Amino acid sequence: MKGISPRRLAVIALLVALTAMLGYLFNRTQATDIEAQNRVMLTLRELEKLDAEWTVNILRLHVGLNPDYASLSAPLPRMRELQQQLAEALPLSPGPETRTAYTDMARRLRDKATLAEEFKMQNSRLRSSLSYFPPAITALKAEVTGIGGATAPARTVLALDGALNALMTDILRYNLAPAPELARSIEQDIALAVSLKGPFPQSIRDAIDDVAVHARLILRHRQHENALDARIAALGTAAAMDRLGRLFDRAFDQGIIEKQRFRTFLFIYSGLLLLLLIYAARRLRRSYTIIGVVNRSLQAANATLEQRVAERTAELEAQAEQLKQLADHDSLTGLINYGQFSRLLDLALVRAARRGNIVVVMFIDLDGFKAVNDTWGHAAGDMVLKEVASRVKALLRKEDVLARLGGDEFVILLEEVKGREGAGRVAQLALDAVRGITEVDGHLVRISASIGIGATCGGIVTPEAGETLLAEADQAMYSAKQAGKSRFVFSPGAQWDSCPAPRTAARQPGARSG
Repeated sequence: MKGISPRRLAVIALLVALTAMLGYLFNRTQATDIEAQNRVMLTLRELEKLDAEWTVNILRLHVGLNPDYASLSAPLPRMRELQQQLAEALPLSPGPETRTAYTDMARRLRDKATLAEEFKMQNSRLRSSLSYFPPAITALKAEVTGIGGATAPARTVLALDGALNALMTDILRYNLAPAPELARSIEQDIALAVSLKGPFPQSIRDAIDDVAVHARLILRHRQHENALDARIAALGTAAAMDRLGRLFDRAFDQGIIEKQRFRTFLFIYSGLLLLLLIYAARRLRRSYTIIGVVNRSLQAANATLEQRVAERTAELEAQAEQLKQLADHDSLTGLINYGQFSRLLDLALVRAARRGNIVVVMFIDLDGFKAVNDTWGHAAGDMVLKEVASRVKALLRKEDVLARLGGDEFVILLEEVKGREGAGRVAQLALDAVRGITEVDGHLVRISASIGIGATCGGIVTPEAGETLLAEADQAMYSAKQAGKSRFVFSPGAQWDSCPAPRTAARQPGARSG
């Protein structure tokens, strides 16, 4: 260049080099895309939430609380969309480990979708047989003990009636808690009923054969459904998502560490430039201005990063609380669900064994609820369920438990009950509370309740004690239905006295601890 001295060229070259170094360091401090990282983690958290809700819906179908099979396929489109977003974000975490974790997670979710579809078909068949069984048994018993059994010996009629009662009880217990012993007992009940059908008319023999077919279908489908549920649980989709999240977090943390390192370099370099600016203030004033701008940009970036970390933490905490609420409570009434109730019942039985107290379970089924749904719609039915939950809960003590098992079925857990009369008073209050609901959303309704009461008094606590007590209350509720509804019936096996002393209350080895 003509007219430019070598010294001026050297100064210009130095300024260019210094400016280039400054730009490089500044660029490295901005290399981490915090917004993209936050989007990845929020996408992963949303996928985890949908997967948890998916699992809850499978469990609700498994225990009969959710008849809506559409809930198994509803989250799938959104989950596939979130997986695609995660696949596009894999370059943010370079290395084969993250890509392998993503492939493993996607494979597990595909397997879960396949098993969920098979579970849906299996559950539909099981539900069909379970819906058929109780009314079929009731109708068959009526024919056997009525005109249809007039030509058969009285001893055979009584024996067949007893076999049908045993079959009904064992099927209901097996559906609640499948066990090999119950399966063998059901096969024996079926064999006995079939062996006694000879003296009866052809219509009764055909009905016995139909009942036997459905009983065996329930045995087979319940076993298959339990196996599918176990396979779904064994897939470990939540663990796969957690592993992928940890790998993304580790990659993001490494990026932040690198950014902090270059930020340190930038501050050191800025100090050197400041010394140089003092030496050549007038010539390098513009460079001094650039450094000030850089420092202000870094401070703003740091403040933004802290704010986003705080917001992300708050969002994750809120999501965790929502998942916990969904897992333990009924979404309509806000009452605890079957799983949480089972845990509280087990703890109550352990406390009763230690203290020698009475534990009471009341199984409540609404009478006339189907007519409300059919006449005024499901919205009115939902309002009835909420009103029942509110009124019954209001009459209970603070330490008592009210849960919704699904549909129009509720259950009450009472501890330290004084005796049969105390339980009867609570049941009568519950009956009166339900009868008091006469109007919902401007519509006249007429509902009542049938209540079955089971009780146990301390003693040995086994893993099946809670399920057995609930099954006894359920059976007593059916007796109340058969006796005319709008009443309560005590289970024949309810224990009201002869409680063991608190210090001598037995505990079976292997039982759950309190």
